[in-house]
Amino acid sequence: MPHGSKILVVEDEMIISMEIKQKLLEMGYIVVGQAITGESAIQKAGETKPDLVLMDIRLKGEMDGISAAQRIMDLYDLPIIFLTAHSDKATLERAVALSPSGYLLKPFKERELMTNIEMSLHKHRIKQKIREETTPKTSAGLYQDLMQFPVPVIVTTKNDIIEFINSSVSKISGFSLHEVLNKPLSILIGEQTQAIEENNERSEPKYHLVMPDQLVLKKKGKLEIPVTVSVGLISGELKEYDRNLYVIQTEEIADVSSSLLGPGAIKYFMSIMGALDFPAFVVDRKMILVGYNQQFCDLARKVGISQYMLNRPLFETPNFSMFADIQDLQDAYKLGYQDKKVKKFRINGDFIYIQIIRIPLKKDDITTHIVMIFQDVTAEKQALYESEKIKQVFSNLVSSLESFQILSKEIKAPFQEMIRKIEDEQGNSGKKTDDWVKNLNNLLHELDVAWVDYAAIKDQIQKNI
Repeated sequence: MPHGSKILVVEDEMIISMEIKQKLLEMGYIVVGQAITGESAIQKAGETKPDLVLMDIRLKGEMDGISAAQRIMDLYDLPIIFLTAHSDKATLERAVALSPSGYLLKPFKERELMTNIEMSLHKHRIKQKIREETTPKTSAGLYQDLMQFPVPVIVTTKNDIIEFINSSVSKISGFSLHEVLNKPLSILIGEQTQAIEENNERSEPKYHLVMPDQLVLKKKGKLEIPVTVSVGLISGELKEYDRNLYVIQTEEIADVSSSLLGPGAIKYFMSIMGALDFPAFVVDRKMILVGYNQQFCDLARKVGISQYMLNRPLFETPNFSMFADIQDLQDAYKLGYQDKKVKKFRINGDFIYIQIIRIPLKKDDITTHIVMIFQDVTAEKQALYESEKIKQVFSNLVSSLESFQILSKEIKAPFQEMIRKIEDEQGNSGKKTDDWVKNLNNLLHELDVAWVDYAAIKDQIQKNI
């Protein structure tokens, strides 16, 4: 029987999604999230850290379930079970090529679903155990972190024998880790033709000099792309540097400052936002930041998002949902309207309130980009909160006074009746009684005057709050 395993459900038909969720809950699983697009699924997988993902193959949006599953497997190493009502050969071949943990045709029975989930979890646990036994713990954790690194990285031994490449290197070069493992670094990194020619022309004494920006990353098919390579060091358990870390910048990544600024209009807009001291960014339809100012970069850093992370798709950026939910952004592209809301953040133990303004940028009445502007309204929120507290105190005071006013009206008639009876019984027999009656009448009169003044003051205060 299931023991509280966490499941992420990715299904674009919400009725079906809710039915699956209900079945999972009844079987004892925990549903940590539901997504209807591939991009949203990747984001939620990173945030909710499920044990398994149920993935519908056909999803709304530009990314289908197979593409989303590939990214989730690359980034988070999670078992995937495909769900589909379509069993055509082409779709099946694409799905099988990923080696998913399971494949269910809709509609399916509860027992089929539970059996597939439990078998998938069991196989994944065995695979992880084997990996832990064959890979040092420090390396396993390191490679898991580097796999999610937003830029291409290669790890080698001191002698430059390849131990690891992340998914970014595989995507650019076309080589898998299996194809380059335990092979010399030269299979992936070489010299640009210009560097070779400069070294050949160098006069005596002969030496070989290759600058970091004179290198190429080799691709399958004998293709090469210019890169700049930075080198770091990795220490093991003995705190000795025993491996090299190569961080690769392609021309696209190296020119990130200009590419992020995008078209002139976006650049101009971002400069205005920077001058106004408002954190802001611009995102395109592929959920890539094409522009952001330094203020937003600083704000993102406070919640653990580095500038490197901002260069990757938003749905692959941890914690980015604090600023924008992928599903909301995708809906905004469809609807194309401006929106404004206030969201509460907790940063360094303190709560702050940020007003988020969403503005669609359109061309030919089609939304091409979305601008997000963030304004700190904590002071205004706190002032409003204090104002509401004062209003509440005043309201309570008014309520108490008006209750007292009602009580005074109720006791006024008995007092007046008592005075009348005293006057009838005593007549002019005693000056002391006359003085007492006169003082009581004066007191009742002053009470009436006081309530008139109170009503005027109350009306004046209510006009000003």
